[in-house]
Amino acid sequence: MDETTPAPRAYVLGAELRDARNKAGLGLRQLAAKLDVSHSVVVRWERGQRVPTTESVSALCAVLGMNGATRERLMKLTRDAVSEPPNTVSVGASGEADQMAALLEFERMATAITEVSPAVVPGMLQTAEYARAIMSAGIPNGETDKRVMMRLGRRDLITRRRAPIRFTAVVLESALHQLIGGPEVMADQLQFLLEMGERDNVEIRVIPRSAGWTPAHAGPFVLLEFAKAAPVVHLEHHRSSVFLRDEADVKAFVSAREDVERVAMSPEATVGLIARVINQEETPK
Repeated sequence: MDETTPAPRAYVLGAELRDARNKAGLGLRQLAAKLDVSHSVVVRWERGQRVPTTESVSALCAVLGMNGATRERLMKLTRDAVSEPPNTVSVGASGEADQMAALLEFERMATAITEVSPAVVPGMLQTAEYARAIMSAGIPNGETDKRVMMRLGRRDLITRRRAPIRFTAVVLESALHQLIGGPEVMADQLQFLLEMGERDNVEIRVIPRSAGWTPAHAGPFVLLEFAKAAPVVHLEHHRSSVFLRDEADVKAFVSAREDVERVAMSPEATVGLIARVINQEETPK
């Protein structure tokens, strides 16, 4: 398990540089020799452990014979990574702000996100009042408002018109019946799920009670996937979180994602179930 994670922009830039080198058919030592740097420097660039200068990336593009559009994209990624604060994601309450900043950046750079959330509706699909009900315990009102607004702001990634992220949410059926915030808040939340599920880039699936034990019962996780970089897993607990990049760790969660999707209801069946739950709650007892 990784104890630290490179800054998100550096991580994605490194994957892009590695992909460009591989497409050019050059080995690490060959590229390093052409750039007159140690091969260990190139290794650190590609792992996201060190951000190259714009001059170094410009030279790399020239060596690899990259065209104008690709070169400019890499140069922009480099400028963004250079301006990004150094980041090794710490674990525990003291690193909470850094963890959130890193998550927001990983989400922004992802092309697809799968969130397996056993007990509650995933954050990007939460209404303001539902989110407030979850966050309000032991937190000052001003801080709660700020956190709710931040959570709602993250939804732009899946609702924006241009290149919205592909988002898949998997929840246990019991999450639909948890009266978080009370009956009215929960009814609004379920209705909002139906609306979000109509988007082409959003898939919502429920694991039925009849499925028995699944990897979702072991706890929530978020799988973030990128165009070139290897996937990253985010695990969040009460007051701490961690990112996993180790290949074996990530592979285990990719397998867990496949397992829960095999037993989950289809998006169409999920819509039907949510609608029935809404009707049941609205029917006078």
